[in-house]
Amino acid sequence: MTSNTAPPTASNPTESPALNLSEEQIIGFATQFDPQPYHLDRAAGDASIFGGLCASGWQVAALGTRLIGDALTQQDMNFVSLISVDSLRWRQPTFVDEELRAVTRVEGVEPTCSVPGCQTAVISAEIINQAGDVVAVLSGRAAIDAGGQLP
Repeated sequence: MTSNTAPPTASNPTESPALNLSEEQIIGFATQFDPQPYHLDRAAGDASIFGGLCASGWQVAALGTRLIGDALTQQDMNFVSLISVDSLRWRQPTFVDEELRAVTRVEGVEPTCSVPGCQTAVISAEIINQAGDVVAVLSGRAAIDAGGQLP
């Protein structure tokens, strides 16, 4: 993959492509992993403190990982894996048909990594919806293939 833009840094974040979250995806994830009524049933969601069927925070975190990887990859950084999460906070619920994107910053690079052949990118990300509202914030470390471009 080639890119004419600089890799994301603290002062130069990059935004991932968007992912849409359907009702079927929300219910499917919740059925397997987080069977709370407001994740499983539209009427229960409407009657809940959230005011509608909403995604599990764990589903948002998993999608956030994917979106962070997409953001780094589109900048020619060979994302391998998110290897640690130092902080994760959910700011607001994510509802049916919302589009999520990750605004990702590389705060620093460590030359060693628990994944062989990789370096560690210290990252922070905001997971945002189509309105630009922050739904979650995450900081952690990502394994980046050492052959990839790093700031």
